[in-house]
Amino acid sequence: MPQDRTLLQQADGLVVERVVRHAALLQWTPTYEAATPRLVLPAQGATQFRLAGQTVLADGVTVLGLPQRLPYEMKPCVAQARTSIVVSVPQGAAPWQPQPLAWLLTPLALWRLRRHWRALARGDAGAQPTRALLQAELRAAVPLRADGGRCAAVVQQARHFMAGQGPAGWTLQDVADAACCSLFHLARQFRHQTGLSLHGYRQRLRLAAALQRLEDGERDLAGLAHDLGYSSQSHLGEALRRSIGVTPAQARGALAHSARI
Repeated sequence: MPQDRTLLQQADGLVVERVVRHAALLQWTPTYEAATPRLVLPAQGATQFRLAGQTVLADGVTVLGLPQRLPYEMKPCVAQARTSIVVSVPQGAAPWQPQPLAWLLTPLALWRLRRHWRALARGDAGAQPTRALLQAELRAAVPLRADGGRCAAVVQQARHFMAGQGPAGWTLQDVADAACCSLFHLARQFRHQTGLSLHGYRQRLRLAAALQRLEDGERDLAGLAHDLGYSSQSHLGEALRRSIGVTPAQARGALAHSARI
């Protein structure tokens, strides 16, 4: 899969890179192996990973942990470029558990991490140590259950539908239809697997998309709110203030005015 890598940091035993995977066919890649333990953190887009007998979706709010030498394959959810932050460490020094795990990040964690990547890109010597930040945010994140069976497949289908459709333009009933089950059943299984309600998960996807658009310098805040399914610009603003403590304009200023990576 064609990709570009930009080194952001190599310190404290960590290698932090921004990886852009170019648009590709919606099919599984050849098998890869991670040379060292690594985390794949979200930035833009969504990718399925097939590893250790299960399929894990890395979307705009999900962190994936890859142990060393574990074979895996990837498949994009949409035929567009995807961007992620990949953090690699020496064997035995990972600030997360060694088995393949996934976590759901909070909007506040996404905000803190995006600001941190910007600080690394501009060489800010006062930036918080990456290892300490990752440890703190993973402790606060929701670990995804690794259960198998039909229930896990239903949730996987629902998450894949939401990742492929974008953050708006669909209802929760549409998600249930895509998962071929009732909305009541999906809601129960979704909370069991992810610890979140369907509505809460959709809200995280929307805010992740909002942060990406604001980082890209989006000026039309009313249009942004509409695109993400909010009833108004003020509705988007309130959601951001509750989740990360800043307005859309403040978030854009903090992200878009930093060095691009």
